[in-house]
Amino acid sequence: MIGISLAVVGIFTAAISGGLTGRIVGWLGEKRTLCIGQFFGALGMVVAGLARTGVGYMASIPVISFWNISFPAAQGMMTHRVSEREQGELQGAIQSLRSVAFVIGPFLFSGIFAWFINPKHSLHIPGAPYYLAAALLFTAMLLATRVEQPQFDQPGENPIEREEAVPPGGIAPGVVAPTVDPQEENV
Repeated sequence: MIGISLAVVGIFTAAISGGLTGRIVGWLGEKRTLCIGQFFGALGMVVAGLARTGVGYMASIPVISFWNISFPAAQGMMTHRVSEREQGELQGAIQSLRSVAFVIGPFLFSGIFAWFINPKHSLHIPGAPYYLAAALLFTAMLLATRVEQPQFDQPGENPIEREEAVPPGGIAPGVVAPTVDPQEENV
């Protein structure tokens, strides 16, 4: 059953990420796509938390899979806010945050699961990790509604059109390493 569920996740992820994301972003824009993706992620997490059978959990997979449309939309929104020279730093920061989340997430959610299924506690909610994930996604969706779209029509608003940074200490832009005279190539 685990193998079948992972195959279903892979099929839906490939179909949505490869076939729908670009069309949805083009149709609705990045901000709406981000919010819709996070909404479906939260809704899918609630459905997964409520599931008491394998079939119930399998029903949550297509809903959760629509969460995948939010990642490219969020990344697109972020890249519009930095210059071309800052794109590498942005991608590094995104990957660093993902790495931190991949370290913290398993401890956080398995700890919550263990606490809520422990017979010593009066609350018995096996879906608690999914409900926490839904709350986090819903909160992220609400925060994303406050993000303003950049206005590319107005001069000076597009971060890519900003003036380039002035190098420190009078260092001239251009070639950094000394050039080799063609006559000295055999050195």
